[in-house]
Amino acid sequence: MIYDLAIIGGGVWGSAAAQEAVRAGGKSVLLLEKGIGLAQESSAKSGGILTDLLWHPEDQEFVTRSRVLYREARELSGDASVAREFGQLTLAEREYADQLHRREADLSARGVRFEMIGKDEIERRYPNLDRLREGTVGMWTPDDWHVNPTAFAQAVVDRAREGGLTLRAGCRAETIHAEDQKVVIEAGGERFEAARVLVSAGTWSRKLVRTAGFDIAMRPYRVQLSSLQLAQPHALPIVWHLQTDVYMVPEGPQNILAGDGTRLWEHDPDDYQQTGDDEFRMNIAERLLDLSSLGDSAGLRSSWAGLGGATPDRRPLLGPLTERLFTACGDNGIGVMRGPAVGELAARVALGLAEVPHLRPDRFPPTDFEIRPGFTLD
Repeated sequence: MIYDLAIIGGGVWGSAAAQEAVRAGGKSVLLLEKGIGLAQESSAKSGGILTDLLWHPEDQEFVTRSRVLYREARELSGDASVAREFGQLTLAEREYADQLHRREADLSARGVRFEMIGKDEIERRYPNLDRLREGTVGMWTPDDWHVNPTAFAQAVVDRAREGGLTLRAGCRAETIHAEDQKVVIEAGGERFEAARVLVSAGTWSRKLVRTAGFDIAMRPYRVQLSSLQLAQPHALPIVWHLQTDVYMVPEGPQNILAGDGTRLWEHDPDDYQQTGDDEFRMNIAERLLDLSSLGDSAGLRSSWAGLGGATPDRRPLLGPLTERLFTACGDNGIGVMRGPAVGELAARVALGLAEVPHLRPDRFPPTDFEIRPGFTLD
């Protein structure tokens, strides 16, 4: 059988692409996922924050569309964990406060709800933030969410399977060969053929397209998170502290997710430390102590690491390598924020229904470049 479209990678991007491919009329769509479950790799290891505070206008549009798709998946599945509307408080001191203030006009022009509040008001609303420095200001964005990538991926793939999607989990793609009339994938000891193939395998994408004789400017880097157990219930929203780049996400009445462990050098997606390192665990404890007395008695439940895919301009690589082989990768650490919208667009590009030449994967030579974090205000 020759599929109309085969998608490699069942994370947020690949799952959203599968849903859109079926919706767009793909008569035979195949989704290959190397794990036994969907969105178990980089998607699952992310902080899950969805915010309007991205700096690039197109990324802002992706976030707006992703909200629609996350909400739709939540409603169709009945799983409230797909998206939780906690709101986000972004904290800043000194020169970082100027960064926040510079965003006010942009947010107002886009109709994004926000409020600037000072230290006293922050502490009144959130007594757990009781160690803020003098001069701290906060930007409250009430419409920011925490999303569950695994729940989203499962919801949209379940829906797509009702429309005819074929899912093969536990089937790792090893090689790709692009021929004149089809693309051949060797995966899990089997051979699959498709008229078109979309490689959306996160930080494995570069390795996969290399087997087809291509290369792309994407470098995997390591990010770390931890789950902290608190001695007492908290009442915190999502918190992002600009000075330290620490973010905290509610994970239950006495638990929070916390991250700041980005390692901006290249890592091998098949050989990297998947647990948090000692330096990260010590640093995240210190950062929590800087912000809240909750840190005095907090305990570490677990810590882990995943990979983000950096690109030279912190924008996705999305488009054709040949007329039959396509890729969508380069999350730059903000893949879950934009993922549903990017995956949807990638499916349309792979099916010949859309073009985004400014995101073509060959717009940069596949050489080394400086890895920079994607989740920034500027």
